[in-house]
Amino acid sequence: MVETRLFGSPARTRVLALIALLEQTYPREIARVGDIPLVSVQRIVANLERDGVVATRVIGANRMVSLNPRFYGAADLRSLLLKYAKRDPELESRVARLRRRPRQAGNDL
Repeated sequence: MVETRLFGSPARTRVLALIALLEQTYPREIARVGDIPLVSVQRIVANLERDGVVATRVIGANRMVSLNPRFYGAADLRSLLLKYAKRDPELESRVARLRRRPRQAGNDL
């Protein structure tokens, strides 16, 4: 896929697309799935939070990130990001392979 600067930089665009695809995630997961350095993801998330585009909350030791539902045009932004993510089938397949629920007690990896 050709990286675009739709939202300022290719990394910022990819982070936003991943947040839309994952709905609720954390910076380390974004970095791992998006193949972006963690420090860059943390900086991008902090800037997006300052701008009101994403909302974060701390749960235990994790800082959960999601699109801010109070952001003006949040539904339109989410729709655009999901359409944009369809341009990158590899990104969608990486998200689809993620295990999003806990394992049952006693099961091996």
